[in-house]
Amino acid sequence: MNFRRTIPFALALPLLFAACRDKHAAAPLAYNVRYVVAQPLAATPQEPGPSFLGVIRGDTETSLSFKVNGQIARIGPEGGSEDWKQGESVAAGAVLAQIDTANFVNAVAAARARADLARANFSRNSELYAAANLSKSEYDATRAQKEMADADLAQAEQYLRDTTLRAPYAGVVLARLARAGEFAAAGRPVLALGDFRRVSLEVGVPDSVLGRIEVGQRCEVLVSAYEGGMFAGAISEIGIAADPASRLFRVVLKLDNADGRLKSGMTASVRLGGRASHAVSGVSLPLSALVASDKTGKRSAVFVVGDDGRAHLRQIQTSEIVGSAILVTDGLQAGDKIVTLGTGLLADNVPVNAQPVAP
Repeated sequence: MNFRRTIPFALALPLLFAACRDKHAAAPLAYNVRYVVAQPLAATPQEPGPSFLGVIRGDTETSLSFKVNGQIARIGPEGGSEDWKQGESVAAGAVLAQIDTANFVNAVAAARARADLARANFSRNSELYAAANLSKSEYDATRAQKEMADADLAQAEQYLRDTTLRAPYAGVVLARLARAGEFAAAGRPVLALGDFRRVSLEVGVPDSVLGRIEVGQRCEVLVSAYEGGMFAGAISEIGIAADPASRLFRVVLKLDNADGRLKSGMTASVRLGGRASHAVSGVSLPLSALVASDKTGKRSAVFVVGDDGRAHLRQIQTSEIVGSAILVTDGLQAGDKIVTLGTGLLADNVPVNAQPVAP
């Protein structure tokens, strides 16, 4: 038997097996993982806020009355024979109604006669007093009588002027509350006038809305009479104290109404307290992609699949959670491949066999 050939072959077998093991160890194991592609965040959509219902009124609505008592001689357009009708337009300063002036004219005439007499007496007594032919007390009495007569005349003339009711501003007649021939008591409304070139909408809002509205803020007002027609408005007033009964705060909006489409008493609604849309930078990821970047677990990270076929641990800065996703504001960019399945098996820089998550 040839021992010289058999023994070297036997000794070479262990070396052959060791070489095979080293060859396999040189090819590290690639872990099977699934990934998603980081998507950029879209702008946060606007939240419209709750709707509040109110009633439209003229920007200025005034109840008009006489300052004196008397019988109404006319309550209609000057030179016309009919009374005012609802919706008729009037100019600023126009005569709206007139009380019968006969008694007031007579009162002015009587007051003027008394004033003329008092002035004459005072003029004569002034000369006597200057010549030292009249006492000081008599002179003072004559002067007081003259001043009282002048005041009575001025009052009578004012009463005569008050028999005429004029429009304090340009507007439309909202209501006629009396007729010609009726007795008008001082202070009792006979006409209602409104300025509808601008209108107001008043609503009550809870305190939770106050922090998200401000004077001058533009709003869209929905008017039910026009089947969802929208009108532009702006907040002009925000109450500083809640109504004791409803606990709501008064908010007033102004709307332009040059075309006169909006009428007093129409119901309208407005959404207040919404959140405006705003752009957000960063990406959105599933929560399952997050791993701890250190032993404390206080810092978040993800595994990013690189072009070299390896998973690289990368620290990230996170923001709020929305549903099953988290917003990442720093550390990633759109298009990065983020491991979501198989993260528990990975370490930094290990090779992976990465496939996208099935849609």
